[in-house]
Amino acid sequence: MCLSLAATGSSRRDGMPVAARQRESIVPPESQRTLDFVFGQHDPGLSPEAVALRSQRRFVRGNDQISIYDPERNPTGHVLTALEAYEAFGIDVLAEAVEYNSAVILRRVGAIESALRRRREALGLTSQALARAVHLRPDEIELAESDANRLPIQSLERIAFALGLDDRSLAYDPNAGADEKLAVSLRTLQSEADVGSPVLSAAAVLALSEAASVVRVQSRLKPALAVNGKHREFDPCPDYGSHGNPAWRIGYGLAEQARQHLGLRDEPVPSMRGLVEETLGVPVIEARLPSEIAGATVAVAEENGREYRGIVLNTIGQNQNVWIRRATLAHELGHLLYDPEDHLGSIRVDTYDTHDSDPQGRHGDYVEQRANAFAIAFLAPLNAVRGIAPTPITSGSVSEVMKHFGLSLTSARFHVSNAHYRQYDVPSFSDIPETRPGDDWRASEDFTADYFPIAQTPIQRRGQFAGVVAVGHEHGLIRDQTAAAYLGCNVREFRSSLGAIRSIYPQAS
Repeated sequence: MCLSLAATGSSRRDGMPVAARQRESIVPPESQRTLDFVFGQHDPGLSPEAVALRSQRRFVRGNDQISIYDPERNPTGHVLTALEAYEAFGIDVLAEAVEYNSAVILRRVGAIESALRRRREALGLTSQALARAVHLRPDEIELAESDANRLPIQSLERIAFALGLDDRSLAYDPNAGADEKLAVSLRTLQSEADVGSPVLSAAAVLALSEAASVVRVQSRLKPALAVNGKHREFDPCPDYGSHGNPAWRIGYGLAEQARQHLGLRDEPVPSMRGLVEETLGVPVIEARLPSEIAGATVAVAEENGREYRGIVLNTIGQNQNVWIRRATLAHELGHLLYDPEDHLGSIRVDTYDTHDSDPQGRHGDYVEQRANAFAIAFLAPLNAVRGIAPTPITSGSVSEVMKHFGLSLTSARFHVSNAHYRQYDVPSFSDIPETRPGDDWRASEDFTADYFPIAQTPIQRRGQFAGVVAVGHEHGLIRDQTAAAYLGCNVREFRSSLGAIRSIYPQAS
């Protein structure tokens, strides 16, 4: 059984985010005193996260230390909420900062420089390519890798975020949260891709590495806002079939299983984007990638063993067709929900050719074959397809399947044939009347990055990520400096655009 029915429901109480109320057990007296000392007096029994969230104390971090925030001193570092500081550095460091007004967070001399340099080199990027991506000069990248104290912490965090590092752990973690497997995978795709796989440009590598940062931040913030989603109810499935039970059959079964659990019955999925982002709670990041790439599934490993997953959707190429975009999301969802870590790796990049192939045809990659079969059966259940396109199969019934389930012509022809066990002829492409997505399909699946109130916000950080950042700021989880950094703008621009962001993405609350 590849589906776990663990309960994930959550609710709010007194307007307090869920994550801050978790583990509200009795805190030992000595810890109570430490929490009082660091965050101010609080109600006994609250978790440290809840105490930090309620605290009015603020901290400011520089390149190598953290201090209590005093606005009269006009600090130039990154101002953090008590919760941000606690999650990044822990109670002992903050207690030292309160007692002595500052605490050293630099774990090793040269930690920032070496973490940034190692990551850039691991991704196979030049200083010039990285500089273009983060809007700094090449000599500033060189400074970051040789003498980081000559750059403000905000610039260093910007570089780390683009490289897929954990920007908040710079200096404190010598590796800055680096996921080495992700770097190796992206480096390989940039130079030594397998036959049939795309070769990534430096810009594409940076888009995907930044997508990993977006997945990490969005996944951290979402549970605190009571929007966990249902994706955690699904367990990876190691079954990719056998000679007598091929991968495509396993994919069909997983699709039926997932549909039943989500209560979809045999009805069309009205919006794949809505289902993936809202119902399942999976981050969807839009990016401009090479035209042959349809999408990718990204997995980000944390030091605590937790793994966050998200989907990258290419805005270039065939995804301009809303029906192909639905298939891309469904295919990547098959990877995200069901691929174990050893098969998914840190990233799986898929081409349009892979998605648009017959799931029951000859396929050298059983992981992709299973995901293809999952995608088509999840979008259009086999029994429902047989009902709409009975035998003998006509050109009109294939067109009806396209319109009813939101499928491309190629996918619909393959699927109708397979639904009838490949025993009946299917009309040729030229015989099937031209069928295009209507306005209702386009409205339900439209790209979210076409308009955004902050022009310089990178496309990867628009969409629901921006909404989650805005809500996280409203609930006091992150400071406006942090929110502005995540959206690639300054604090004034973030504050002036906050209302517009919330109106575009009200579902992120």
